[in-house]
Amino acid sequence: MLDISFRSNKPRSIVVYADGADARLLRKLMTVLGSEERAQNALILTGFLSKLEKKTGAESLARAKGVRESFEELVGVPYQQFQQLIETI
Repeated sequence: MLDISFRSNKPRSIVVYADGADARLLRKLMTVLGSEERAQNALILTGFLSKLEKKTGAESLARAKGVRESFEELVGVPYQQFQQLIETI
């Protein structure tokens, strides 16, 4: 199970908690991406993209495009490369 939580002492931060198979995936992502922060960013952005892609409308499409474009800056790899990486894990 994945749980995304806000830190009360850092209101602009969130943390991903995982257990079971999700925790194993998170550990593998941390190893491949080089840090816990990058792995958490990847999971958070992927979830956000999924939510945006389910919506219709120009605003949601524009936001999804922006998230994909900034994915590499926050995660260390482009979104397409991350998707391919997930398929191999």
